[in-house]
Amino acid sequence: MPVIIDLDKRIQHSKDRQFTGILSIQAEAQTPWHLYFLAGQIVWANTKRQAKRRWHRQLLQHCPELIQQKTSSDQVLTYQALAKSVMRKKFSREHFSELVAGCISEILFDIIQQGTLNFQASRKLLIHKAIPRDAAKFPCIGLQHIQLWEHAQQEWQLWEQSKLIDILPNQAPVITEPKSLRERTSLAMFRALTGLVDGQQTLRDLALRVRQPLVPLTLSVLPHIRNDFIRMVDVDTLEDTPDSISRPSPSYQIRSDADIRSQSAVIPKSQPLASPPPKLSPNGPTVLYIDDSPTDSETMAQIIQAAGYRYVNIADPLQALPQLLEIKPQLIFLDLVMPVANGYELCAQIRRISAFRETPIVIVTNNDGIADRVRAKVVGASGFMGKPIKQQRVLKVLKKYTQAHRTTTVNMRQHSKLSPST
Repeated sequence: MPVIIDLDKRIQHSKDRQFTGILSIQAEAQTPWHLYFLAGQIVWANTKRQAKRRWHRQLLQHCPELIQQKTSSDQVLTYQALAKSVMRKKFSREHFSELVAGCISEILFDIIQQGTLNFQASRKLLIHKAIPRDAAKFPCIGLQHIQLWEHAQQEWQLWEQSKLIDILPNQAPVITEPKSLRERTSLAMFRALTGLVDGQQTLRDLALRVRQPLVPLTLSVLPHIRNDFIRMVDVDTLEDTPDSISRPSPSYQIRSDADIRSQSAVIPKSQPLASPPPKLSPNGPTVLYIDDSPTDSETMAQIIQAAGYRYVNIADPLQALPQLLEIKPQLIFLDLVMPVANGYELCAQIRRISAFRETPIVIVTNNDGIADRVRAKVVGASGFMGKPIKQQRVLKVLKKYTQAHRTTTVNMRQHSKLSPST
């Protein structure tokens, strides 16, 4: 891809020469993006479009307590204000890095997408301009070598593979043909869509609101966009109301009708689509189960959700690797016997991804012999759990691995989240 190759050269050049300053990037007739470099590392990024919305969304996701403090103190929560708090040791550097890395990641993704669309239309690459700054007067804070640029490329690859190149996550879906939409969808899906899709919240806003990864959520509404029942519209301003972008405590969860029919959705059949999931902290553990059995998946969902965790099932092992980077689970249950790829092979592939080298992976199987355990250790599995799936077994694994995860939450999130060249 010429756009990514060109961007990679620019970012690598800035890294090699320890550039401090701003790299301004622009597509034809569009608002420029600005990447801020400190000694060759990307430490901040912004653009005028949706700046307030983007910052507010990252605050909700990573530092929701700051939103509450702001409402009581009227403090302006800008980058500069939080950076000063970090330097005065009044705000955690780790939380600041998460917040800033989220903004940078979104902008890097947008640069790749808009650059790609621009190149397809005009065969022209993005315009770049480097603006040096005096490091002593540059009000930016380093992000402790977070690899944002590499992750942004992975996020784009997943988006591209999902055939979403022309769908802009900063646009908001709005229902334009409610009657046709009702005729072509289930009642549950129609109610979920009408409760969420209002033309004021972008796809990124909605993903945060319903606590679903961006790609699966977008794919669930994509057929209705292609059929012109839902239209994507530009939205910029963030209304000054508390509910303009809702906190991550949804009343609805969007699932495609295909997911509902296949019983492979996150919520078990016994739970109505429109009922709220367990109340969780925005950064609570996500548990992933890779298994092609709808019955076992539903059993696992009931146990894990009842324990207060987020639960995601991937039924197709061939789709597991692309979705892992989007879901970012803190614990992975992996069935041993599946079509095409077995659990040992998939476990080895997951361990090759740097972001998941430390993520607990538990093999789920009927084969619980010494040889099986040895082979599981060789491919990097953290543990074994026998079948049939029982509540006591699952809760024991959750307690063991998610408690261990909490002691290293900051480091794990730095490795598993979006990030740039260092």
